[in-house]
Amino acid sequence: MATITCVARRRVGAFTGLFRGRRREDELARVDAEITAFGEALARHSFVPGSHPDDSGLLADYQRALDAYEQAKREFVGDRTLQDAADVLRSLDEGRHALACVDAAMEGRPRPRRRPLCFFDPRHGPSTEEARWAPPEGAVRAIAVCAADAVRLSEGLPPIESGRTEDRPRLPSQTPPAPRAAPAAEGAVTRQPDRRPTTTDGQTSFPPASSTSYETWPENTGTQQRRASRGTTGVQLVRTNRNGPELLVVHIDQARNSWVELTGPPGRNGMPQKILAYGSALTRAIVPVPADGRDRIILEMTTKRGWRIWLHPPEHIPVLTDSVASTGAYVLRHPGGRMPLRVTQNEGSAFSLHELRPDYTPGALLVEGEGSFTAAATTSREPGLLYLQSRASWSITTTGGVHKVPPTP
Repeated sequence: MATITCVARRRVGAFTGLFRGRRREDELARVDAEITAFGEALARHSFVPGSHPDDSGLLADYQRALDAYEQAKREFVGDRTLQDAADVLRSLDEGRHALACVDAAMEGRPRPRRRPLCFFDPRHGPSTEEARWAPPEGAVRAIAVCAADAVRLSEGLPPIESGRTEDRPRLPSQTPPAPRAAPAAEGAVTRQPDRRPTTTDGQTSFPPASSTSYETWPENTGTQQRRASRGTTGVQLVRTNRNGPELLVVHIDQARNSWVELTGPPGRNGMPQKILAYGSALTRAIVPVPADGRDRIILEMTTKRGWRIWLHPPEHIPVLTDSVASTGAYVLRHPGGRMPLRVTQNEGSAFSLHELRPDYTPGALLVEGEGSFTAAATTSREPGLLYLQSRASWSITTTGGVHKVPPTP
């Protein structure tokens, strides 16, 4: 009798496993069909690059749609369950929104506001409203959720179980205060002593730009301006000056199934700004963060691996002296004078090189392009910072030296 029962259980288990396997295949087939459908929509779209020179953002939106399609295809490779394909769904959502922006711009309509996918799981679909929610032992925050989860939260129930609780971001944790010689006034920000490298004539000496310039935090980075840990968590960094901008550097050990959001200050629409997008191949971000009147910068780290973040001291922003090559975003200093540059991008990606204003917002556009290209640019006569945005490898080389502008009589 026991033998018969055991055989029956094995048969039921085999049948259940077969059923689940077929269901997973059907789910993945639907995702594959969504990728194909989006690719076909791109292929038959009427947009022609260069046909709308009066709208510089139109080409960027179209490139964002193409990048999202390519990323979705890469991310789908090796997926075995619909849960594995969550990053694909996020990429497709990004691409569809980008294409909707292209359609709106071509028709003279405002670009649509993007509704993010459900906070708890992208498989729930687009969010419909914001709800108040708090993780265990965390503070209440506003999150974008689908209609079903909004109802469940309003009734005091947990969100729909999705098997992805380990990926849900937690609220920022407090950074331990740096040691002090004496108590500081309430709300004061701890600052490190000035350790800027100087030359024999007392002038600040800036390091040369290189691919390793932002690999580790400089020695004089304050203890409240840097953090290193691992896993999904919230984190805060204390600004050196609440009324001044900061240069934020983020490193994560693993790109797959990882992303980083800047929640304070938030993006233009009040939602978190994605510094490293879900499924991106990049593991480093360099982000100019303008002042917002608050003394803290708040991030959400979502990863299973290690990470490092810090506020880069301005005296360690590298200076362009000859040439530099790297991958991804970058900030460098130009010494002044009208410096001619040769800018090259080696792969397919949207690219821009701006001068940074003193408040770290993008100023004059020097170079804009996409894919593989080489272009010439010239910096302004005043010394300042340059902000390069790209997701590919690139190089910048000075050509012909620096052309100093004669003083005005």
